[in-house]
Amino acid sequence: MTLDALHNRLAAFLTNLECLDPAGQRDALVSEIVETGGRYDAPPETPHALHLFEISLHGVSASGHDEADAFRAWKRAARAVTFESAPAGA
Repeated sequence: MTLDALHNRLAAFLTNLECLDPAGQRDALVSEIVETGGRYDAPPETPHALHLFEISLHGVSASGHDEADAFRAWKRAARAVTFESAPAGA
């Protein structure tokens, strides 16, 4: 997959996410991770786990203290990569 195709898929995915409620966004993110070989790493369910939730999808990685925080961080980073790097008028 070329970088342009990856960028376009990411942009389309982000646009579609905005049409969903939070539960739908979570389901869509998890499905996209599974379908595209992304990564979702949750900390072990033990007291005092030092590991954060980590998400890597479409070349964008983010982490957070809980799943919702990681999803928000991923969406923020993905929007920055996709829309803020787009040329003016694109």
